[in-house]
Amino acid sequence: MTPTREIYWNIVGEALIYVFALAAAGFLARGIWRRVRLWRRGRPEARLDRIPERMSGLLREVFGHHRSLRDPYPGIAHLFIFYGFLAQFVATALIAIQEWTGIHFLEGTFYLGYSLLSDSFGILGIVGLCMALYRRAVLRPARLHSVLDDWIALGLLLLIFLQGFLVEGIRIAVTELRQQPELARWSPGGYAVALLLGGRDPEALRVLHRFTWWFHALTAFGFLGYVAYGKLEHIVYGALNVFFRNFAPSGMLTHPDIEAALETDPESIETLGVGALEQYSWKSLLDLDACLNCGRCEEVCPAHQSGVALNPRTLIRDLKDHLSAADADPRAPMFGEPREGGPQPAVLEEEVWGCRTCGACQQECPVYIEHIPKIVDMRRHLVMTQSKMGEAAQKFLKNMDERMHPWTGAQHDREAWYADLDVKVLGRGDTAEYLFWVGCTGAMIDRNIQVTRAMVKVLRAADVDFAILGPEEVCTGDPARRVGGELTFQICAKQNIETLGRYGVRKIITTCPHCFNTYANEYPEFGGRYEVVHHTQLIRDLLTSGRLKLAKAIDSLTYHDPCYLGRHNGIYDAPREVLAALSKSGGFVELRRSQSRSLCCGAGGGYAWMDDAPETRINHMRLEDVKACGARTTAVSCPFCMQMLGDAIEARDPERRLRAADIAELVAEALPASEDAAPAPPAPQSTIAE
Repeated sequence: MTPTREIYWNIVGEALIYVFALAAAGFLARGIWRRVRLWRRGRPEARLDRIPERMSGLLREVFGHHRSLRDPYPGIAHLFIFYGFLAQFVATALIAIQEWTGIHFLEGTFYLGYSLLSDSFGILGIVGLCMALYRRAVLRPARLHSVLDDWIALGLLLLIFLQGFLVEGIRIAVTELRQQPELARWSPGGYAVALLLGGRDPEALRVLHRFTWWFHALTAFGFLGYVAYGKLEHIVYGALNVFFRNFAPSGMLTHPDIEAALETDPESIETLGVGALEQYSWKSLLDLDACLNCGRCEEVCPAHQSGVALNPRTLIRDLKDHLSAADADPRAPMFGEPREGGPQPAVLEEEVWGCRTCGACQQECPVYIEHIPKIVDMRRHLVMTQSKMGEAAQKFLKNMDERMHPWTGAQHDREAWYADLDVKVLGRGDTAEYLFWVGCTGAMIDRNIQVTRAMVKVLRAADVDFAILGPEEVCTGDPARRVGGELTFQICAKQNIETLGRYGVRKIITTCPHCFNTYANEYPEFGGRYEVVHHTQLIRDLLTSGRLKLAKAIDSLTYHDPCYLGRHNGIYDAPREVLAALSKSGGFVELRRSQSRSLCCGAGGGYAWMDDAPETRINHMRLEDVKACGARTTAVSCPFCMQMLGDAIEARDPERRLRAADIAELVAEALPASEDAAPAPPAPQSTIAE
């Protein structure tokens, strides 16, 4: 006998299934349209480019769980649930296709494989659901904020799986268990249930089967309609959000040219930044519905860990609630300060100011929610529309407007660091292959002047043809842009682009990841396109090519990944390859939180100049990571990381058993003694807010 089974065995009135299916589909479509209508309140944004890449990325996340598996336990549980549910959906669809077409393909070897796979994946789905329930009920990680909807979603899924096996098991108990036991075994889940029911009265089992079958059908179609309304809405909105994700580097912020807009259409920028939901793009509003409330962003946020008001998870959830309530009460403010009476703002200003723009939240989000642009847009509104900011932010923005650098009481001007060095300066008529972009901190702050001079020594040792701008260099504008001072950023950007264009600069070396990110990712929007290389990349290439020779090794090393070099721009290997060359004896050890999961130093988002007095300082937390790894020297590759770790060492390691040193300094130490050494600079002095 050909292996197969009767479809709709023991069922009467199966045509009603199509009525239920249409009703569920209509309910689903209504729920989705309800949210689409809200997204359409946002501004237009083009997200339909690069369709093949969008599709491949969507498939990678949906079927490969690429980001979800960064956290193995919940990632594996979700993977099991997904494939278990997918297998049941495919199995049911194949039955429907056979019924619609009249072509009987569910028989023979194909049917045996169909039965085995659908049951096996169904069991896998139950395992995944049990893992998820155990995690919520027993493990209860701090980041997991369970609400009734979570339990309903998991319970509904588990009920559907168990019902399916019960229906199958009853059928097998009546039709196959004794008549065709070899066929029954190809359905392991149903077979196990059949063994438990094998001694029951067949007629009673038929009655139970019919009731359970219809109950299962109603549950499944209820589930389908529920997808657009509860926890499971991420099946639709999360997938859409992954498809419409941003392909630009996560460190790249954008904004229209303010001066040009003022000239052509002044009313178009009557409100700068975002003060209401409709000023966000439709994609930003889709972000809100895509949120799974999984807490991954909350767990990795350094600001939240430090005890300040910001929690990226609650910020997105509160904005979502505000979006949902917008029709009911349009007077409700999106963000602001607490009010006495009346509707309260969805997001408080202190939350907006807590962000370090480190990108950890965006890196971990399994559905690619973009937190940082939303926060920066709210800061832009506060700074440029309402002129509301802290005293420290106001001071450094004023410095940038007046002096073209953010430092108050900087120890030096831009020329002091090279007064005793013979370096090329473009303004003197010199030319060179590379412009060495020194940066405000590298030129004016004592501790980082040491790094700048060490880099000069390294470049000379490798015979690199470079020049500097000297007094013509102004801040790239990065600090202003991150804190919301977009106009100040654009003024700096245009001046730098004009200056570099005048000298025909095409290649830039920088020791600052923030300057690197700005030149590589943000200046092209204003016409400034350059070949930008971070100094760790250049040093790696010089070592690989043999142009740079090291004379000694440095032991007991670790490395702190800067956010704007690593997470935001994906540069992880170059610094490590340099450190591997420096520590040939195997003296390099990774920090517990490293590479894409590196902990921010705490200086990003303008916090090199601001302070929010957290319960625990982020740079102190990072120093504890360093102490735990046992390394004596922490290599860094960012001037702000240098300052923050230096301040932490001063506060938490008064005996100075540890040190922080830039990779350029370590390479300079390892050069042959005959290399031309730059005179020692003054002693380091802290200038970043503790």
